[in-house]
Amino acid sequence: MGETGCGKSTMLPRYLYENGWADDNDGAYREIICTQPRRIAAITLANRVSQELQDSERVCREAAIDNRQTGIVGYSVRFSSTYNPGTTKIRYVTDGWLLRETLLLDPLLRRCSVLIIDEAHERSLNTDLLLGVVKKIRRVRPDLRLVVCSATLDAKAFLDFFVGQKQKHEESKQRIDKKRTGKRKSRWGRVDENTDVTKKDTSSNSDLRNGTIISVDGRRHPVDIMYIKESVSNYVKSSVEVALQIHESEVGDGDILCFLPTGEDIDRAIEMAENMQTKGSVVFLPLYSSLSQKMQSQPFLPRSTDELKNKTRRIIFATNIAETSVTVPRIAHVIDCGFAKVPFFDPYSAFDRLIVCPISRASAQQRAGRAGRVRPGKCYRLYSEKDFENMELDTTPEIQRCQLSTLIMTIKALGVKNILAFELMSMPSSEALSHGLESLFALGAIDDNAELTELGKEMIYFPTDPRVSRMLLASLDMESREDTPSTVSKLIVGDILTVAAALQVRNLFFQPRSERQWRSYDNAMADILDRSGDHLTTVHLFDLCDHSNSIMSEDECRERFVNRVALKRALDVRVQLARFLCRRFGGGSNWFGSKRREMVGSNALETQERSEAIRKCVCAGYFMNAAKLGNDGCYYTLRGRYAVSISSSSFLHRYGESSDFILFGETFDGSSGGVEAMHCSSISGLWLKQLAPHYWVR
Repeated sequence: MGETGCGKSTMLPRYLYENGWADDNDGAYREIICTQPRRIAAITLANRVSQELQDSERVCREAAIDNRQTGIVGYSVRFSSTYNPGTTKIRYVTDGWLLRETLLLDPLLRRCSVLIIDEAHERSLNTDLLLGVVKKIRRVRPDLRLVVCSATLDAKAFLDFFVGQKQKHEESKQRIDKKRTGKRKSRWGRVDENTDVTKKDTSSNSDLRNGTIISVDGRRHPVDIMYIKESVSNYVKSSVEVALQIHESEVGDGDILCFLPTGEDIDRAIEMAENMQTKGSVVFLPLYSSLSQKMQSQPFLPRSTDELKNKTRRIIFATNIAETSVTVPRIAHVIDCGFAKVPFFDPYSAFDRLIVCPISRASAQQRAGRAGRVRPGKCYRLYSEKDFENMELDTTPEIQRCQLSTLIMTIKALGVKNILAFELMSMPSSEALSHGLESLFALGAIDDNAELTELGKEMIYFPTDPRVSRMLLASLDMESREDTPSTVSKLIVGDILTVAAALQVRNLFFQPRSERQWRSYDNAMADILDRSGDHLTTVHLFDLCDHSNSIMSEDECRERFVNRVALKRALDVRVQLARFLCRRFGGGSNWFGSKRREMVGSNALETQERSEAIRKCVCAGYFMNAAKLGNDGCYYTLRGRYAVSISSSSFLHRYGESSDFILFGETFDGSSGGVEAMHCSSISGLWLKQLAPHYWVR
């Protein structure tokens, strides 16, 4: 248990490193790993600790002390890594990345001497799964030190998970017996040349399995918490108004941090704030996950000369990624709207839901703590004290509210035959498990005995959702088939890589807001639009980049209503996925480069054959997300016959051709009620029987 600001994310890995826990042992490379639930936290912390160690090196060099620290800190997140085996000693990773390492590269984490699982209270799906995996690893490697950290943690529940009640009682008794005779250890258990922590000693195994709860005081300054008398009706507007009132009434240079549920709310709040008249110099900055790394780093950068000269105050609008680990500097005021956007999965309808719901008390405390990191602060809660008391104590673990096909595949890949026997802190519902097994069986990843098939073993290696993995494998199969047209076989893998990369980012296109913008939007879409839907239109957009061999300029992206940040991110992801396919399956000469550039720019390209091939591959992975047009003009899912409408952000909504069947990638709760579908394309009903006859019997 470490209070906000105690240094559990930054100082603890440094202390362990400085006390020898990452020193090579008999030529064996060792490292300290610290996990984070979000990639932005892993990257930011790695950069910060690296800078601090470089500053420390500079001081030591000036004092004529040999203390070479450069290059020892790195990070590993999906599609990005600065990790250098043999050199990196402190590594920040996301939970998902470390799971893939245990699955594919290092099942026992042999290189890791100390594993720090940070922000465990968030209980993400990957965090819960990682906890179960680490518990299995420690049965074989009792020398692996594990530290579970959080500021608002139910520490006893975590301790009970790793150290059972009976074992704790026996070990407590042993400690009492040895209390007078036991040799006192140093504070951090300094490792020297006479200590070999990797050597197995059966006499000390029980001691290595001990668990202890440690509470660490933080540097948190006092925070005054203020509640509103009556809950507000529009939290976006109220957040902006309160922020500007604070800016005008509170004297000082402390910045303001406003918590809002979604990126869309943040964009709307900044637009609203910029249109209001304010006194003094102020700048509005967004902070949410789908922003580029450059834009995400803006709130953390030192103030510019102009900002210092004009005494500019920063007002940062952020989602819940600013709750933990990432410390936004100079924050003196926090505005908490009391809501967050939380994903839920309905196993009955198979719909993904993104629901804005009240936060927990633990999250509210974390948000308030942001105001007291570097100075005394104030937290303005846009809800009453009674509403706070009625909040849930903790957020529901993600494992109990998400789709479980990835979880089940990972557990199966670990060699566990009975998934119910795998130890988890919180068990998901039987309905969610049944749906996950059904989905994997339909995709061909598991057989009648719920064991991984050869296809499933290939899908495990992909760093994507199982449906996307199946889609990519279908493109490789189509490329190698003799009945595939020559042009299609040369383009299909690259096309599906494009679709897969686009599915990893959000908001590739901006939505117009006025009639004039809509007219400009229609003109801009003319040369890339495909009436079959989103997947082909996305491919045509990327064709422009492939043909010119460069990303579109900012002006061109603005004219085409393209989110250049998301486009660049998707292009980077596509390159990473292509490298993975090349390493795993070989080939790749036609996927990208000069040959593809010539083909996508050719007027002789058979667009209809290409269109059908792309949509068939997408259908191979997403055939369970099919809907049929009803007599009332609405679409109903084939599985369960639930009503679903095409999202206004889909090209199929405004420009699409009439189709009896559509395919969709994901769903969310629409603003007008009901469920809306994104990433939609029209398909033929015959494809469902051809590609998944075992699933669609009618």
